[in-house]
Amino acid sequence: MIALVHHEFQSSQFSGTKRIKSAQPSGLALIESLYFGAGPQAAQDQLQRLMGPEQSVRPYALCDAGEKSVGMDIVPADEISYESFSPPASWNASYSLQRVRLGDKIKSEFVFHPGEEILIPIRGEIAYHFFWSPGARPPERVLLNPPAGEGTLLRINPQIPHHAWGVKGEAVAWLILRHATNSPVALVMDQGSSSLTLKHWGDTPRVVRDQESSSTIRTPLRRRVTSHDLRKPGAYAMIAWGISELIRDARQKTGLTTTDLARSIGIDPSSMSRLEEAKANVSIEMLSRVCRALRIGMAERMESGSWIFERERVDPKRTGNQHVMSSPKGPHFLHPSLLHLGEGERRAVSFEKGTDPERISSWIVLTGRLLVELQNGIGAKSIILDAGNVLHFREHGNVTLQAMQRSSVAQVVHSHICECKSKAVGQSI
Repeated sequence: MIALVHHEFQSSQFSGTKRIKSAQPSGLALIESLYFGAGPQAAQDQLQRLMGPEQSVRPYALCDAGEKSVGMDIVPADEISYESFSPPASWNASYSLQRVRLGDKIKSEFVFHPGEEILIPIRGEIAYHFFWSPGARPPERVLLNPPAGEGTLLRINPQIPHHAWGVKGEAVAWLILRHATNSPVALVMDQGSSSLTLKHWGDTPRVVRDQESSSTIRTPLRRRVTSHDLRKPGAYAMIAWGISELIRDARQKTGLTTTDLARSIGIDPSSMSRLEEAKANVSIEMLSRVCRALRIGMAERMESGSWIFERERVDPKRTGNQHVMSSPKGPHFLHPSLLHLGEGERRAVSFEKGTDPERISSWIVLTGRLLVELQNGIGAKSIILDAGNVLHFREHGNVTLQAMQRSSVAQVVHSHICECKSKAVGQSI
């Protein structure tokens, strides 16, 4: 039988019988076949070509308002629009860079999220209010006085309930956000509560509609709360000290649902959900059981809520590089500085990754016009940057800047190695 089958097969080859061709690979199978046949580089090049320019892994990226990759979304309830200038998707950057426009609607509620938030006003004045207690007295509404305007940089503690609006009309600012998990995220509109949320996915942090990927697991970025909610027993501690977000993040890293965790430690699942949403007081005994199960502690929780903002005024007449922000209390990864150049001034800038292979920097042109010469290793070309352009770097290298007009550039470095001023300054009121 075996010989007969073999003979029939051979006969079909030479008798002119038409053979059925195997299907050509497509989709990811095509990339896989290139990898097996032509090698990793050919597969990588083809994958990038098919996925488009947003997946480019070149060492620099330029964003401006005319590019199609810049996303836009509006939060009608807040009169705030968000325009994304974040690093490319393929970089998996753990921060987002937005140009925000704030209407002059005075807010009565507050938002909060874990992580970091830096604001650089470029037009108009921006008011903030916080709901905060430094200790030894109940929390109360605190206004930023005076408002933040052009020529200032503001670093706020985003886990303290807060909100912002324009003073006497629309205000515009650059907004840099990092989630506490330090993982790639995207800003998403929560249609149910009109609040912004973070999605953890390997995509550019950008503003998208919730229905685009409704099945994605979400971690709230900006959750809303009122002063009435914050005065409920235990609510302020859960929010302003970051306890609810710490527990939520730790649970999600384990891959457990709230129901799984609750049942494993013998508590009601609804109680676990209310704990993470900071909607109910929690007993110390229950908190202890949750912490033991997740292997987390409450150390430095109160200290993390002991400051609300740091403001620095920029000296526009000063030339050179200014490390304008002090190191905040607690871990931080965003390190802002300013670079001022007089008209015609030419300067070489060298930046190194050091011991941080994931270092990324974003250069925001605040004023003026610059000719940027990229040296070998990061593109070897010249780029003209106008006010409103953003240039991202992910590799070490040398750059030469020539100011065609008097120019100011904000530089934000994401790194676990601190590049801020050494003395920590926390704002107390």
